[in-house]
Amino acid sequence: MILLLVMLLWQRPSPRWMLLLLLTEVLLANGIIAANGAASNPFNAVLLLPVVLAFMLLPWLSAATVLAVSLASQISQLWLLPRHGEHAGVMTSHYYGMVIGFVLTAILVAAVVWYLREQLAVREQAIHRLRERQLRNEQLLAIGTAAAQLTHDVATPVQSMRLLIEELLEQQTPGSVLTELDQQLHRIEYQLRNWRSIADEVRAARLRPYELKHLWQSLQHLLLLARPETPINWYWQDMAPYGEIRADGTLLPALTNIIINACEAAQTQSHCQVDVYAAATADYWTLKIENSAVGVSQALLTQLGFRLLPSEKGHGVGAVLTNATIEKFHGKVNWYRRDDKIVTYVELPLEPHAKNHSDR
Repeated sequence: MILLLVMLLWQRPSPRWMLLLLLTEVLLANGIIAANGAASNPFNAVLLLPVVLAFMLLPWLSAATVLAVSLASQISQLWLLPRHGEHAGVMTSHYYGMVIGFVLTAILVAAVVWYLREQLAVREQAIHRLRERQLRNEQLLAIGTAAAQLTHDVATPVQSMRLLIEELLEQQTPGSVLTELDQQLHRIEYQLRNWRSIADEVRAARLRPYELKHLWQSLQHLLLLARPETPINWYWQDMAPYGEIRADGTLLPALTNIIINACEAAQTQSHCQVDVYAAATADYWTLKIENSAVGVSQALLTQLGFRLLPSEKGHGVGAVLTNATIEKFHGKVNWYRRDDKIVTYVELPLEPHAKNHSDR
């Protein structure tokens, strides 16, 4: 009651002051009970309130201290029974039962309140993670909307450039520069068509099967085009056809982006080599990328992929997009340090396909 009154009239005190107030309340209440019948006083149930407050508000050790003091004070009331009345001996067993009942009730109430407190803490952490994921999804939605608008805006000048190049090709013999420009426009048009196809798959929630060997070869081909200047060592640890990955068209760009990020990080180091390992089991396909990196803390790597992190080169948007894409297919991405290297570990679930292929 003292603690509740202090919290009501002023503010919530520190844990140390709350412990002192609760202990004062326990000792004061036991003193009043000791002077008014000791163990024969039926109002000892009021001492359950400090126990409940202690296990709701205090750390484990402090709450256990309040419980221990309450139990010890109540048990000590039995020693004061002979001083209260001539008929104390007739009701001794009843008074002992009252004290034992209080002890068992206090322990049970403390255990239940602590359990509910732990469950509430777990629920609050889950809600906090859900809010962070919702914020990330809102950011990704905004980025995706901007990307779609950018694609639409880029398509119009590309089409105009295509018409101009066709007119030039009809009027004169094309030079090497014009031919190169034509090839680059072909690549841009191909990327725009590919983007439209991926957007259609995402909008329709349509999944396609990715065979591991074909996915592995596609990664090598795309990285050869995107980062030809970075030496990449490819290690396939098991070629057994365990299964296939079911995902939409965003999977391959996400995996490619992970390796490209590793290549960009490695370019700033004296040892710019990147190692890519792939392995498959009956249930999962794993991809591990190792690159040299200095000055990246483990705390930063822990947050990478889960929130936008400002830096000199960007805001970690690629890592957030990649992480969200892999999670969408029930996979996971982890970044961690090992000696002077950063390791990116990707794990994706596999579905069996041997039976399906045999039926075909």
